[in-house]
Amino acid sequence: MESVPSPPSLKFGPYVVDLHSGELRKGGSKLRMQEKPLRLLAALAERHGQVVTREELKKRLWPEDTFVDFETGLNTAVSKVRDALSDNSEKPRYIETLPRRGYRFLIPVERVPTGNGAATPPPISAAVPTSSASTHAPTFHLPTSVEGYPAAKTTFEKVRFAVEGVALILTCIAIGMALRSAIRERPVPAPSPGRVMLVVLPFENLTGDAGQDYVSDGFTEEMIAQLGAMNHDQMGVIARTSAMHYKGSSKSIKEIAQELGVNYALEGSIRKAGDGFRITAQLVRTDDQTHLWARDYDRSRDDLAKLEGEVARDIAREIEVQLTPQAQLALSNSHLAKPDAYQTYLKGRYYLNERSRAGMNDAIAAFNEAIAEDPHYAPPYSGLADTYNQLVYYGFLSGQDGIPKARAAAQSAVELSDGQAEGHASLAYVDFMWDLNWTSAAKEFQRAIELDGNYAPAHHWYALYLTAQGQREASLAQIRQAQQLDPLSLIVTTAAAYVSYFARDYGNAATLCQQALQRDPNFMVAHAVLGLTREQQGQADAAVDEFQKTLQLSGGRPPAYLDYLAHAYAAAGRKAEAEEVLAELDRQQAPYRAAPIYRAATLVALGEKDKALDAIEESATGGSDGMIWLKVDPRYETLYRDARYQRVLRLAGLNQ
Repeated sequence: MESVPSPPSLKFGPYVVDLHSGELRKGGSKLRMQEKPLRLLAALAERHGQVVTREELKKRLWPEDTFVDFETGLNTAVSKVRDALSDNSEKPRYIETLPRRGYRFLIPVERVPTGNGAATPPPISAAVPTSSASTHAPTFHLPTSVEGYPAAKTTFEKVRFAVEGVALILTCIAIGMALRSAIRERPVPAPSPGRVMLVVLPFENLTGDAGQDYVSDGFTEEMIAQLGAMNHDQMGVIARTSAMHYKGSSKSIKEIAQELGVNYALEGSIRKAGDGFRITAQLVRTDDQTHLWARDYDRSRDDLAKLEGEVARDIAREIEVQLTPQAQLALSNSHLAKPDAYQTYLKGRYYLNERSRAGMNDAIAAFNEAIAEDPHYAPPYSGLADTYNQLVYYGFLSGQDGIPKARAAAQSAVELSDGQAEGHASLAYVDFMWDLNWTSAAKEFQRAIELDGNYAPAHHWYALYLTAQGQREASLAQIRQAQQLDPLSLIVTTAAAYVSYFARDYGNAATLCQQALQRDPNFMVAHAVLGLTREQQGQADAAVDEFQKTLQLSGGRPPAYLDYLAHAYAAAGRKAEAEEVLAELDRQQAPYRAAPIYRAATLVALGEKDKALDAIEESATGGSDGMIWLKVDPRYETLYRDARYQRVLRLAGLNQ
């Protein structure tokens, strides 16, 4: 078969529009741009120096049978092109606007041959058959359109289309094989039948001021929360951690959709407009890159909180998701914040998401400031609770100092807004992790999930709760929900490894830890869980190495990690080193003094069963947080049949 030449690329200035691959490049680097803006750029560049009317662009980019707000869609596409080219509408270098007429591309364009003439996939304007949609995508009553070439008029064109069609099929097969391989390496749980998955991509900060990142990042996070509160049986929303992975990314919508397993993407930008902001948002169907909806919002700084609810409702209408009563309540409650308190709250979440000790301290200051500005606004209280919980968990703050503050903040969040999931999840974490109040924790976790089934931390923490209770299947179901909602989250991936560790699936636990460490070799928690796993796999020396890395990365000497290290030393037959770590735990002073439970596993490994049981019983009377894993921790297996051990399990609410 004769080869068919690839469409030429369009070169102007430092940019190249590659019509073959559907990409915009600058100096060899790929720039992220969706299909519609890229096709608009190609349409203008192909007729450089000429006026291209708005009507011509409408016919080329939006066929008559596509139900879309053309005016808004075109304005949005032009704005995206200008952003990519760093162009200015008032002093244009590339694209000139002719009011009420159209646009003109101002600089010369060179056509550059692409490829070697081999048969290739179709260029960006070729149709994608609707049957090639993601296998995960359910049927919805949404506008459908397929954009393609005009009918072929020559034998050559017919042959070309046939070749391109075969190439497209082969490409799809290759992609499918690659995806199957990728899924084996890092599975993304499939959406439930009839449930659509959506990602809110990071809103771009186009204000020209990097100091405004907290506004765009905060807006992204709040949009995720608003959409997550909708009918989660019909729509799942990817969590912030995974969504923010694509901040500044050059990956296409299709690539992102394949990695996350989503059917729709919401993307947008925030720029200054007078004394306020202009927010541009658009909804894209990922299988064929169709722009279903686009809109610009001009708002003052004081209206950002209200704007999120408005955008969320617009998107719900487009996806035809019926808002639940809980979602309506959450959307209405989110509008009550005073503007200054809302802005400060966004800063607090921005700092907390850095997951550093300094960031958490800054988050506490911001949340407290937001509370001072508006004491009746609930989200800063749940943010404060989450921050204190994390500070204690990572060993940056003693439980004596941090836990009461976390509990009080979480209770305030629930009292102020019973209809928001975050406060209930924060309170459940305190009940479960620190207070051993199993009944209250279950109630609060279930309430949080009822209010917002897309809130990944609720599923993540509830999975750990169920694991501690020995409810293996239920815990696996919850952690899979968290993975589906937050597939790129390091902590969710590591939590899934932790659940597998307690389920005695050490191979899967090790694989998940390694996946997390491939994304961040310095992720402390993954090293800790990998150490536990290696120990159970009979690799005690490797476990010691992992725990030493954990302690180094922690920047301190948290009792839980010292416990792990001492036990690994004992398992490796390094008794003197194990006893040295036990002595260090004994020397710790209040308020950081380690509870006796943190010595028990090592005493078991050293053959001192009675001393281990003494330590466990002493901790049980004090309500130590280290008690929660007693029922499932493989390090205590030799004690499981002991009457004293069973009595402690009953005392801790872990009775069989």
